[in-house]
Amino acid sequence: MTIQEIAEIAKVSKATVSLALNNKAGVSEETRNMILEIANKYGYNKKTSSNQKRNILFIKYIGSGAAIEQNGDFIATVIDAIEKTASNLGYNLIIKNIISSEFQMEIANIHFEDYTGVIFLGTEAHSEVVELLQDIPVPIVAVDNLFEKNDIDSVVMDNFGGIYKAVRYLISLGHKKIGYIDSTIKFSNFAHRVDAYYKSIKDFGLEKDQPVVCVTPNLEGAYIDMLKHLKQWKGEMPTAFLAANDTIAIGAVKALREVGLSIPDQISVMGFDDIPFCTMLDKTLTTIRVYKEKMGEIAVKLLHDKINSSEKEFVKILVRTNLIERESTAKKI
Repeated sequence: MTIQEIAEIAKVSKATVSLALNNKAGVSEETRNMILEIANKYGYNKKTSSNQKRNILFIKYIGSGAAIEQNGDFIATVIDAIEKTASNLGYNLIIKNIISSEFQMEIANIHFEDYTGVIFLGTEAHSEVVELLQDIPVPIVAVDNLFEKNDIDSVVMDNFGGIYKAVRYLISLGHKKIGYIDSTIKFSNFAHRVDAYYKSIKDFGLEKDQPVVCVTPNLEGAYIDMLKHLKQWKGEMPTAFLAANDTIAIGAVKALREVGLSIPDQISVMGFDDIPFCTMLDKTLTTIRVYKEKMGEIAVKLLHDKINSSEKEFVKILVRTNLIERESTAKKI
């Protein structure tokens, strides 16, 4: 007798059966008793904890792929930290990539009873996606997306604090016309960053009509789109640009140079994330460092605490960022 077979007899979902068998909340007493009666009648033997594998399922949600496949080593570094921390705590990490178009079907087919907990990489996910995960019968922690609308534990970088630091730094260099290079694809982190940019501009008393342009969030796309914006530019050029991430910043630098602008003598450029490519440019990129390893480590430790606790409270953890000053920014002359 399997959980699937019990679910078919009881005419409920596998998740409901697992909640009932594990004495978890979210199931009515009547349904729980019915499921337990079926399990006893047909001889279902729940695995004892000593025989259960301590497996963590890592779900990598892939939307467009732009943020997780085309942003240097960002995601790989987070995953490496998750795997290392999980191993140190005695867990096996099982990684499953799921594309957005197949997500609902794939989630329905996962045997969550085979796992102790789940870490969900939500970089490219939206709140409706998370709703499909909220009934799974094991603890879950999301990483790289705040999911502020959802009751789910999450660990993410401090997007607002990072952008605020960046704008304050550029102002300290004498820049008062600071453009922003946003992404055409509106991931959660990008949305928080552009909101922080507008709030920072207002808080620091800069003019409201600062230029904001949108580009495709990969190296080639950012270069092509930025070049098009520059060739059509009307009005005064900013003395500094802040980009939504380093990949966008690097593509923009190439475009700015192509139209004859010197970095940082004529225009300063700043990114966000601190990927390795930042130090490979002839003018190394000033950026906001995201502590990717710390995000992964905290996510696993938070999941470990949830696994070993009966508390139901949800936690949102922001990991602070740091300003890394390099050669792509300079004082306004």
